[in-house]
Amino acid sequence: MKVIVKSPIAPLHAHACHGAERVDEVLHGWEVEILTSHGDFHHIRTAYGYYGYICKNDLELSPPITSQEQIRRICGNFADGLSEPKVQGDVVITLPRGALVAVFGEMDRYTCAFLADGQTVYIRTASLKKPKLTPFRESIIDAAMEYLGTQYRWGGKTHEGIDCSGLTFMSYYLNGTCIWRDAHYKSGFAIKKIAFEDALPADLLYFPGHVAMLLDNDRIIHSSHSNDGVKIEYIADIQGLMDTLLYCGSIFR
Repeated sequence: MKVIVKSPIAPLHAHACHGAERVDEVLHGWEVEILTSHGDFHHIRTAYGYYGYICKNDLELSPPITSQEQIRRICGNFADGLSEPKVQGDVVITLPRGALVAVFGEMDRYTCAFLADGQTVYIRTASLKKPKLTPFRESIIDAAMEYLGTQYRWGGKTHEGIDCSGLTFMSYYLNGTCIWRDAHYKSGFAIKKIAFEDALPADLLYFPGHVAMLLDNDRIIHSSHSNDGVKIEYIADIQGLMDTLLYCGSIFR
């Protein structure tokens, strides 16, 4: 059974209990498939093949019927859904970058949208505009750079907090491509193993339990708990980490 996430950010847990390890986050408007039920939780599979347990209260079992043409993605770091198309409107919900809504009416500065639970809200149109058209590798890097300075959060995927594979996943997802949401290669996804000598900007570097993105010949961007968040580092300054490099990955090969 396929359903829609209605919470702004829904934690995906390793076990069916409150307080269990957060292994991922699923955002508002994303579709998941319910496999089994366990008390207050459903065991689900995401559209990108990740499994975990999500609280039943985070899901909408009967979302409004919308066409794919209506679906728009939040492009700002966060966007308020207001009760009225004006700044004085009550904040009904605050959605993170990457969340999905169904739009059905655009005014001067606000767009009218359906939430996953059928509520109507008004979102600043600028927060829903499609990113400017740039070369694909550059667009992926631009998306990663938007998270610069974000704190580290295990299992996180938003500007509230993001982990290493959350950063790489979202950078590709925001550009229309799903990669494996974890810090290792998995067959069946777009990423292919390549040698470091063949890596180009926007390709990924895989270490034991960690993944980073190559910015250019000299720098990487990654979310690291030792750095407390998303940071750019010079390869020459992280030789200890580079010595543990397992392989690189690219969708372009």
